[in-house]
Amino acid sequence: MRGGYSLRGRLLGAMILIFAMGILAAFISYGLEINKRVRDLRAVTLRQQTRVLLAGLDVQSDGSVQLRISPAWRQAYADASGQFEYTIYDPGNHAVLLSPNLSEPLPFLAVPDGSAYAPIDLIGNRPEEQALTAVRAPRGYLLVVAHRDIGRKTLVDSLFEEASEQLLVLWPFAVLALGLTWALTWWSLRPITRASRDAARVGPANPDSRISAHGLPREIRPLVDAVNGALERLAMAYATERQMTADAAHELRTPLSVLSLRLQRARDTGKVEWPAVDRDLAQMTAVITQLMDLARKESRSHRHDPATLPVINLSRVVREAAAMVVPLLENQGRQLELDVPDQAALRGHADDLRDLVRNLLENAFSHGRGTVGVRVRRDTDAPHPGIMIEVSDQGDGVPIGAEEEVFGRFRKLQTNSPGAGLGLAIVRQVARSHGGSVRFVRGCGRVVVILPAPG
Repeated sequence: MRGGYSLRGRLLGAMILIFAMGILAAFISYGLEINKRVRDLRAVTLRQQTRVLLAGLDVQSDGSVQLRISPAWRQAYADASGQFEYTIYDPGNHAVLLSPNLSEPLPFLAVPDGSAYAPIDLIGNRPEEQALTAVRAPRGYLLVVAHRDIGRKTLVDSLFEEASEQLLVLWPFAVLALGLTWALTWWSLRPITRASRDAARVGPANPDSRISAHGLPREIRPLVDAVNGALERLAMAYATERQMTADAAHELRTPLSVLSLRLQRARDTGKVEWPAVDRDLAQMTAVITQLMDLARKESRSHRHDPATLPVINLSRVVREAAAMVVPLLENQGRQLELDVPDQAALRGHADDLRDLVRNLLENAFSHGRGTVGVRVRRDTDAPHPGIMIEVSDQGDGVPIGAEEEVFGRFRKLQTNSPGAGLGLAIVRQVARSHGGSVRFVRGCGRVVVILPAPG
């Protein structure tokens, strides 16, 4: 079963959610706007009443009040079921004049200082709710007007119905936008689909195949570049392993063939050349042992960061490696000189570094001449602090131009020389796994290993 989620589905879902939130926000906003319109309508109606009444209000010198308004307004105030009412208060806050449709005065409302009108007040319950305000009249009188809120619900429903009709016009555009979103995501994801097909072609049969970044979004290209980089490293590792397998097979083919011939001769003659058989078996065992050691060191280098390795005393490791090659010294009558401080702190694997020094010493004894020297010191010439291991002899060293070649697997400058040609490959692998390097000095029998000093 295919797991994960659909990016196209998520984008479409996000668009639907955005549209839904937008429509909801529009309804809420319009509802607030409707309530504001209702309040504005109240204020406009009430103030219109005050203007009409103030224009017709006449306060006599004896305190009597006369009101001259048009017949239409007079009829509106006389209608008991109408919406308009008023009450006039004298300076003593006594009601002196009521609209004909009132049986008792409207409540007294005080007008704040510095304001022309009193704040709108609501009295009663719907549908008989009334909105009131007050305004100052000539000679200290006060005019209170009211507007009954009949039809407010009808007004709100009407405005909402109008808004709904307007919002319904948006739905075709919303559907069109969702369709365009679906088509756009399909078009945008086509390069990713093509990239997945490219990735599916990568395999042992096509190790050089890579994912094309052409047409991919900028946000996806770093991922594709990282995947291509990983594929490149895997291809290099795969090629290296294939080469190693081929070299190992080639290196073992000769001793196996020789051993097979010896055994056939022994079967025919009845005589077994045991020293020769033991020599052939020892050679194959050495090759297999070194191959396994090299594979183990490569595997370890992928699992550990050099900066996280434990701190060891490199001087002790070098002395132990030198002690292991003492039998070679005695057999060849050659000397070994050590120039090693008492302490040389370094982050690393003691076993691997011991193998590194031992392989360099064996290489010097096997291919060099004269006294072999080992020196450990601080490397002050490098841009970063490091520790140098130097192994030298009195021979001519590696031929010029072959300084890098000799570090390859199964690489021997002389085909009849002892060993399988893996010692220096192990040396380079150990140096690299510790964040260091190794090189032969041109024109002399000296090899230098530089390892980073602990921070």
